[in-house]
Amino acid sequence: MFQGIVRKARPDDAPAIAAVHVSVSRETYAHLFSAEELGQFSVAHRARQWHAMIGERDRADLAVFVAESAADKTISGFGCCSRQRSDMLVEQGFNGEFQSIYILPPAQGRGLGRALMAEMARYLSALAISGGACWVLRGNAGAHRFYEALGGEIVGEQALGPDTEATLTQVAYGWRNLAALSGD
Repeated sequence: MFQGIVRKARPDDAPAIAAVHVSVSRETYAHLFSAEELGQFSVAHRARQWHAMIGERDRADLAVFVAESAADKTISGFGCCSRQRSDMLVEQGFNGEFQSIYILPPAQGRGLGRALMAEMARYLSALAISGGACWVLRGNAGAHRFYEALGGEIVGEQALGPDTEATLTQVAYGWRNLAALSGD
């Protein structure tokens, strides 16, 4: 089981979040993106993005959470949630969005992802949002297993834009009742 805490991210967490983001992306998407595309994932660039996102005061609906180990206080994963950005999913009643969740491989399978999803679900519920969804690449089998184990159901599909070399498809997993994720 996960031995640590899930807490709201602070701006000074941005470099650690970026390191997790880039490391997990390069491993997870190695079979989906070209080496050139994966090489564009930069920790410095992602750190600037995460620092800006965490410090964004105009978006009270957006939150970034980190999972920090109890032993050494290192960040092994993170998640980001907000109001839903997809009109199609809003129309289906999924007003919350799990924008991202990334867990370092050695920490996977220990409950850290569940803990992050539960905290994000509680955050969205506090915004009076009852249902949420997330997008995942069709070829990301590990993410599909994770979301299905949490009771997520496929509720949408879309092709990614032309900025990738190959046509990629995303599917949306949805939860009509966020209490099922938060345990509340």
